[in-house]
Amino acid sequence: MKHSFIRTLATGALLLVASTAVANAQAATQSGAAASPTSEKWAAIPSGVYRLLIQLPEQPLPATLTIKDVMGEPSATFLPDGEANAMPVKVTVKGTELYVNGTAPKGPFEIVLTRQGAEIAGRWSYGGDTGKLTGKAE
Repeated sequence: MKHSFIRTLATGALLLVASTAVANAQAATQSGAAASPTSEKWAAIPSGVYRLLIQLPEQPLPATLTIKDVMGEPSATFLPDGEANAMPVKVTVKGTELYVNGTAPKGPFEIVLTRQGAEIAGRWSYGGDTGKLTGKAE
């Protein structure tokens, strides 16, 4: 009897430790999905020029995102290579993510950028397609 009780107690303790480890690992994975621990916070108005390389299904598309401070508010334009005119876009900062929203011929698009120093990474969605992108701040 004594061995059975000790085995049950030991098994219960091991299961508790294992389930706690799994829960902690899941929590770390979920919180890491939102932003890389090395991602830096964006300034409230992240003025600058950002050279992006958008990975489209057909081929990579270089583009330039320009953000200016106009009387304490961000004013931004997005210019894909090959286009004659930059299109106005809305930028919103949410901690370590910079959201860029605009409208193009196939409808609305969204770009979400994170940064580490001058290096930019992110994702995009447009016309039902999604993908990743990279870039650099000038």
